[in-house]
Amino acid sequence: MVTRLQAWARRRPSLPLWLLGAVLVISFAARLAWIAEPCHAPCTKPTDHILIFDEDYYVNAARVIDRIAPPAGVPYANSPLGTDPNSEHPPLAKLIIAGGIELFGDGPFAWRFPSVLLGTVAILGMFALVRAAGGGRWTALGAAALMAADNLLLVHGRIGTLDIYAVAAMVWAAALYVRGRPILAGIVVGVGACAKEVTPYVLFALVVLELLRWVMRREGARAALVRLAACIVASAGAFLVLLTLLYQIVPPYDPQTGKLVSGIPFGEVSRILSYASHQTSPHGPKGIASYPWDWLVDIKPITYLRINPGHPTAVLNQIEPAVHFLGLISPPILLLAIPSMVFAGMGVFSRGRRFRPAGEVGLVGLAWFLGTYLPFVLLSLLESRTSYLYYMAIVMPGIYMAVADLIGRIGAGRILCIAWMAAVLVAVILMYPFTPLP
Repeated sequence: MVTRLQAWARRRPSLPLWLLGAVLVISFAARLAWIAEPCHAPCTKPTDHILIFDEDYYVNAARVIDRIAPPAGVPYANSPLGTDPNSEHPPLAKLIIAGGIELFGDGPFAWRFPSVLLGTVAILGMFALVRAAGGGRWTALGAAALMAADNLLLVHGRIGTLDIYAVAAMVWAAALYVRGRPILAGIVVGVGACAKEVTPYVLFALVVLELLRWVMRREGARAALVRLAACIVASAGAFLVLLTLLYQIVPPYDPQTGKLVSGIPFGEVSRILSYASHQTSPHGPKGIASYPWDWLVDIKPITYLRINPGHPTAVLNQIEPAVHFLGLISPPILLLAIPSMVFAGMGVFSRGRRFRPAGEVGLVGLAWFLGTYLPFVLLSLLESRTSYLYYMAIVMPGIYMAVADLIGRIGAGRILCIAWMAAVLVAVILMYPFTPLP
């Protein structure tokens, strides 16, 4: 049965592309559905709509940029209009949200549609990255489908936060780099860094990739150093130039000092780094914070927003419909995360052909995981840096690649693999923010 199915699939080389189109359409529709919900009843003005999780910061910052005074008592309500009061993060994503408000009005579609669009761009980039790494169309489709089916990426691909901007830039930058376009890759990294400062973590992944290639003796060190240098210089240049231009549009404002940030662009870079360095938990994570090693088993999921109209609270009253936005990685995907990394690592250090594939899908996935995850671990161990499970959003693309490679190489037609795929599908349905729960 399996052999016949594989033979049938090989005779239809365009089928994965058609299925990719279906994944993109279904994912786009799932993230766009109920985009304006939840909302206070009667839902008549922008402030009746409920902001989800950190939208409270970024949407209100975008309002200030657009010279719209936020409601009293919310973040940045007292900030000077026409500035970026959320200056601990770069301005690009907030400017895009502000542009959406200018085009569509101050409402949920303007706040969230850029994330919906970039979530689709990221899924397409996942397919492109696997193909660039030498993976077949089916493996690339698998990695893209895993990104589409992961609750963490689905949620961040439909709310007005910064993470999906970084993920989309990182995935496409890596695809360009693996395709042999390091300067273009660096430019994409620089642009993404203007949306969220963690985007350059992909450069760590690329450094690890070149080290792993060297261990496998696939290429010499000199060519790798030239590629990395070109990419890093291009990313730094693009970041500083674009950041300077963006702050000609909107000046950064520091609510703590009550003053504009001076010395653009380096004064703003210093502000970003200083703010991050002070986010520490020397006595251990409190509240929704967690250790990076907890993320690999979904410890401390974050409830971004939960509304049960049947049991309203004093704050969340007269709001429809019932929702449960969870910052939680899909458990079936996470189940294979470590095994897939071990399998990819065996391909690096094994001398035989059994674990050494012709392509680099597992290799790139392993490099991505090490390069984006280990910095969080080191910052936690060395500086007690505060961290949250949703930081895994930028780590997950490496896991999608490695898991898709593992499934493809052990045989996707086997009973256990089919059961696992069914579990992934069930998980995304059960964790969908608007799925009715008991």
